[in-house]
Amino acid sequence: MRFTINEDSMFLIADQFGDVPARTELGFYYEDTRYLSCYVLRLNGMHPTELSARALEYNKVSYYLTNPPLPGIQQSTVTIARTQELAQELTETIDVTNYGDVTIECTIDLDIDGDFAHVFDIKHALEIHADDAYYARQKHAFGFTRTLSADGQTLHFQHLRGGLVRALDVSFSQPAISNDGALRFPLSLAPHEQWTLEVHFRPQGAVALAEHQRGADHRRAARAAMLATAPRLSTDSMYLHNAYAQSMRDVAALRLDDPAGNSGEYVLAAGIPWFMTLFGRDSLITAYQILPYFPEAAKGILRALARQQGTRVDTLRAEEPGKILHELRSNTHYGETDEPSIFPYYGTIDATPLFVMLLAAVYRVTGDRDFVRSLRTPMLNALAWLNEYGDRDGDGYLEYFRPMAQGLANQGWKDSGDSVRFADGKIAHGAIALCEVQGYAYAARLGAAEIFDALGEIDAARAERSQATALRARFNRDFWMADRDFVALALDGEKHQVTALTSNPGHLLWTGILDDPKAESVARGLLADPLFAGWGIRTMARGEGGYNPISYHNGSIWPHDNSLIINGLARYGFAESAARVADGLIAAIGYASDDRLPELFAGFDRASTGFPVEYPAACRPQAWAAGAVLLIATAMTGFDASVPQLRATPFLPEHLQRVRLDGLWIEGKQTTLTAVRQPSGAIEAAQQPAN
Repeated sequence: MRFTINEDSMFLIADQFGDVPARTELGFYYEDTRYLSCYVLRLNGMHPTELSARALEYNKVSYYLTNPPLPGIQQSTVTIARTQELAQELTETIDVTNYGDVTIECTIDLDIDGDFAHVFDIKHALEIHADDAYYARQKHAFGFTRTLSADGQTLHFQHLRGGLVRALDVSFSQPAISNDGALRFPLSLAPHEQWTLEVHFRPQGAVALAEHQRGADHRRAARAAMLATAPRLSTDSMYLHNAYAQSMRDVAALRLDDPAGNSGEYVLAAGIPWFMTLFGRDSLITAYQILPYFPEAAKGILRALARQQGTRVDTLRAEEPGKILHELRSNTHYGETDEPSIFPYYGTIDATPLFVMLLAAVYRVTGDRDFVRSLRTPMLNALAWLNEYGDRDGDGYLEYFRPMAQGLANQGWKDSGDSVRFADGKIAHGAIALCEVQGYAYAARLGAAEIFDALGEIDAARAERSQATALRARFNRDFWMADRDFVALALDGEKHQVTALTSNPGHLLWTGILDDPKAESVARGLLADPLFAGWGIRTMARGEGGYNPISYHNGSIWPHDNSLIINGLARYGFAESAARVADGLIAAIGYASDDRLPELFAGFDRASTGFPVEYPAACRPQAWAAGAVLLIATAMTGFDASVPQLRATPFLPEHLQRVRLDGLWIEGKQTTLTAVRQPSGAIEAAQQPAN
């Protein structure tokens, strides 16, 4: 179990004891750099015994520990309460209390270390199963120093790397004694006496900390207001209720100020620890999931991405005119000094059509014609990219190909290097045309047509609808695998169908590109045993050559993926199938001690494991995993932002009787949506003004 707290781009990940064990991805991060890589508390040289831990706020967590049997100290005599909080810095308060009948002599030992590693270096170390020698080289290759002040109350770390000096100051309210690298605090506690230590961690980064601190109170107030005015859920499912509340808190915690500094605007980071920044695909999909809850988030994300829209051909960054970026990070530091900085990075095939899709969805839900008019030029540029750069060979499909060693080999949402495979496990090569991306392009063109109609540009609307109609006919012909009664994952560089059974075709239901008979076959296949694991739909079907239930993209279960599929199943009227998938995800929530859906979990069968198996190093919180809960809740009521009428088939999982959402923003008004199971078993949905 681990706990994550954050304050904008500053975050801490600790284990259930409040510790940061060495040689893990845990730590205290600021601006994509880990300042604290080891922080372990011991009592008389021993690890305390865990009692309980709980996150109190998005930026505050408390841990309660006690002592194991120790010489001269009876078991469970001493309690240690640790509270960690992030504001302008990381602060920990450690309270040690003797509840015994006699005075005890003991020591609190703190192992503290920093490595100033970039988040990408840490991720790479995990992927290659790095040893101690690797971590030592990473830390000491560039002028690393560690100094304890003469009074024992300040520990200073400094690191010179890439011409930049970073530092971490750790101050203590009590003097420490150095003990073989650890810091020791000797204690003598009378019965019922308490000893308190405050520890302050102050990072000094390439960006002045004062700049980070400026406006911190405003940001906290904005998050609090966001939660106070958020729509409310009423349901008979405790699991869904708790997950909804946690998802709301996670969305607020991942809120970041607009990168351009525009007052009042904000974007959403993708997740902690790896993705604490603005993304293209992730942020756009999250904005869609939470659109009727927080329409201003979608507007802020669209504006921010429009400002970063590609303007030139830059092969290193995969930039092209009109293209929407994949990832935006600071250029002040990127891993080892001999690696080039490639940010903003544009290596994504799907962010550009998703940009247009979200813009159209914002118009459907808000009716804000002035907003879409303000982004007309970025939309035109995005549509031009679809026609010119996105379609590499003029066959009408969007393809990606990486011409250089840098960047992502695969550029759809399943962007690991081994995610595009044939049924026999062979990896596809060449320019790849992913099936779901063609669905995004189809929906983008229809969405653009709606916007052109709203702006009075009838000829432009007609042209986009014509292209969408032609794409739909071509796609249903070229991607359909008659022998598998399913849609191909992709077309490879030689236009061969990539034949593995995957969850990707489920997104085609969300976008509406499939002809009805094919949609019915896809829905049936998604809910069949090889793909449906009981907890959710796997990214790849069991039995395919590349299947691995604990791989990142070849057999695991991703909540955001499933939420879009649920949305699509309801859109096509497959209410029973949508309810089965939602039921599996809600059941999985019941096993989460933090009431969260993680970024992903393993794809083992529900019938064989009895509980969802965690995926190592999954992000918690993850924006589109939090968004999945909110999208599923609205989908149950029959609300659907992907279609002009905003309505689809309502549904409820087998064990739910009712869902009520108060305060959703629809057409500029706060609205209540409900879905109730009738005595006959039918689901009755209603929409009315909010109370």
